[in-house]
Amino acid sequence: MYVTNSETGENVFAYISPVAVKDVGAINKSKRFNFNWAKEKGFNIYKLSVNGVPEPLGLMSLADRYDDLAIEIRLLALAKENIGTTRKYDRVAGCLIAFACKETFIAGYEGFVCLKSKTRLKKHYFNKYGLRPTNLYFVTEGVNSLKLIEEYYEN
Repeated sequence: MYVTNSETGENVFAYISPVAVKDVGAINKSKRFNFNWAKEKGFNIYKLSVNGVPEPLGLMSLADRYDDLAIEIRLLALAKENIGTTRKYDRVAGCLIAFACKETFIAGYEGFVCLKSKTRLKKHYFNKYGLRPTNLYFVTEGVNSLKLIEEYYEN
């Protein structure tokens, strides 16, 4: 998996790892993310990192919705420096979403991932990642989830 340095165009190896509960306070104090991650302590929080950069590039909170045979992305956030046209690294959100897709196949959920989206990101999730809107969530499953894994996770 890799992210792309927007300044140099260089692809940089990236990896995803769990966030320890004890590290959530430091993440909140850093002010690099717009959410209070302490509210997510009861869920699985993951960070996307690259070697040589001590702070995470992005964070994601996942909930296993075993009754729905899906994994919900409860919260997905990029560090402030990775948002918008002047972002330092590209592909951060795609890598995190693809990780969630991979986790659904491991759980036997056939790629079913759901997330609630902010109004301004709905078109982006549809156009860039192929997530489809329902009444309450944006979803991906099956073939689209495999495509995201191949594009963002396995390359």
